[in-house]
Amino acid sequence: MFALRAIALCAALLCASCSFQSSEPPSPPTKIILGGTLIDGTGRPPIPNSLVIVAKGKIVAAGAASDLKIPEGAVKTNSTGLFVTPSQMGGRLEFDAPADLFLVSANPIENPLVLGSPMRVMKAGEWSDDNRK
Repeated sequence: MFALRAIALCAALLCASCSFQSSEPPSPPTKIILGGTLIDGTGRPPIPNSLVIVAKGKIVAAGAASDLKIPEGAVKTNSTGLFVTPSQMGGRLEFDAPADLFLVSANPIENPLVLGSPMRVMKAGEWSDDNRK
């Protein structure tokens, strides 16, 4: 009789542990911004057909798309024909910093006014679709 109770208790504990869920929300998927012209704010020349990789809200890589590998399962944003730039005037694209980016329709170096009406805004790695046009 004791053995049956012990088995039942073990089975109940095993079922309970299998159904346990972490209180932490899952990490957001890695995001990539692909195809746009990257202006990183450092004074370096713009990088056409760029790739920016954002994981856990931070920039982990940026450069020419041909030089970087797209992470498996990444959520893609096509920025072909647009410019990718830090969201603050005078800001720099820095690795391991919050991904605060603008997608704009024209070169902000030549026309800084485009920063006032971005096509899309990323704040801490999340798109703010209410700014999408």
